[in-house]
Amino acid sequence: MNRPLAAVGLVYAAGVLLADWLAAPLIWLFGVSLTLAWLAVFWGRARPALLWPMVFFAGWTNLTSRTEILSPYDLRVVLGEGSQLAGVRGVLITPPTLRIFERDGEETWRTTAQVEVLESRQNDVWRPAFGQIAVTTGEPLGPRFFAGQSVEIHGAIERPKGPMAEGLRDDQSTLRHQRIYYRLHAKTADLWSVWKRPGESPRPPLAQRFCTWAQATLARGLPFEDEPLRLLWAMALGWQTGLTNLVAEPFMRTGTMHIFAISGLHIALIAGILLNLLRALRLPRGACGWLVAPTIWFYTAATGWQSSAIRSTIMMTIIVGGWTLNRPSNLLNSLSAAGLTILLWQPEQLFQASFQLSFFVVLAVGLLLPPLEEWRRRWFQPDPLLPQSLRPRWRRGLDALAAWSAGSVAVSVAAFLGSLPLVAYYFNLLTPISLAANLVVVPLSTLALICNLGSLICGAWAPAITVLFNFSGWFWMRCLIAVS
Repeated sequence: MNRPLAAVGLVYAAGVLLADWLAAPLIWLFGVSLTLAWLAVFWGRARPALLWPMVFFAGWTNLTSRTEILSPYDLRVVLGEGSQLAGVRGVLITPPTLRIFERDGEETWRTTAQVEVLESRQNDVWRPAFGQIAVTTGEPLGPRFFAGQSVEIHGAIERPKGPMAEGLRDDQSTLRHQRIYYRLHAKTADLWSVWKRPGESPRPPLAQRFCTWAQATLARGLPFEDEPLRLLWAMALGWQTGLTNLVAEPFMRTGTMHIFAISGLHIALIAGILLNLLRALRLPRGACGWLVAPTIWFYTAATGWQSSAIRSTIMMTIIVGGWTLNRPSNLLNSLSAAGLTILLWQPEQLFQASFQLSFFVVLAVGLLLPPLEEWRRRWFQPDPLLPQSLRPRWRRGLDALAAWSAGSVAVSVAAFLGSLPLVAYYFNLLTPISLAANLVVVPLSTLALICNLGSLICGAWAPAITVLFNFSGWFWMRCLIAVS
């Protein structure tokens, strides 16, 4: 089989889907799964028939075990269903993210974060609690709060609400598939404080320290902080504060908002640049793979372990690993391996829009690109009876440019068809202009990202070259804004 993991991934995903739709006792699911696994190991004749139900029940059991109430201190038991004023103590899972919204010339601020709760306060008594909550605050918090910091927060806690009307955003479903069942709103930053636990002396994590250094490096030599620079920070570092609704709207309407997520474009570009650089230095395949894979994982960690970055890094690690071992590659099999790995680690991602968009777009490219490429080769194939040396140089260059342009159009068409139903369903948008926009925006964003990568590489030892890279990246981002 060329794609043995595709069937396994589909059967496992079917089990996860059923678990979200049909609740079953966890003990019963564990019993069936372990019985099937035991029979598959010791009953050789029936093994081919037992493997598929075993994989199916593994998906069902995995999701159920992560969503079932197993502890008397579960937040769903402690807090119940109603809204209430309460306090929580816990650890910040994600760094507080500040977003700025502009409407009618006025700016409003909103800081969001996720907290792993350890204690909750009700009736002036602190009790143990277990679970995650989403926290929102109408003010910036400052640098003293970071991922891994123990905090105490007071405010109004309630269950997330469903959509206000059919087709609108469903916060309840979105947060539930992240194992978040409550939202806490702290009106001001004064309701936040650092919770000092015995023996704990946390420091800002690698991601925050790296982003602080990287922002200063990418701004070196530029006269002031403006919109192109903030968008460069967003594209290269995942910094979301600069993406206000007015700034982001042109990119949303042209279907090019994806360039500001640390996703496959970023990871593949970084891996490709490093592989080509190392191969130019005559390093063997094995050494290239052992250097590139840790580097892209470091970039994923340094940009805050974003879900899209983790998915892309897992897939790129599989592809680079196969290339390093000189194994034949198959895009759909690598896609299935990456998807299965992610769903084993966090099955709820199957229900997240970003996961579905990432994998459906790559799946569409893998399925539709080969026939489109075959059509392109037939269309642009030169006269086979005319030797290459007799063809004018300008004609050879023109044919190469036309073939590259047709290949880019083919990739854009495949990606557009793969994303079309999901974008329409989740965002109520239909963006046919994205077919043309991505042909211009993606190359420009690639050039800007190359400049950013060069700036970060040279930032510590070649400040003059860093400044040149920064001005080049600023120029390409300015062009990208104008195009959008």
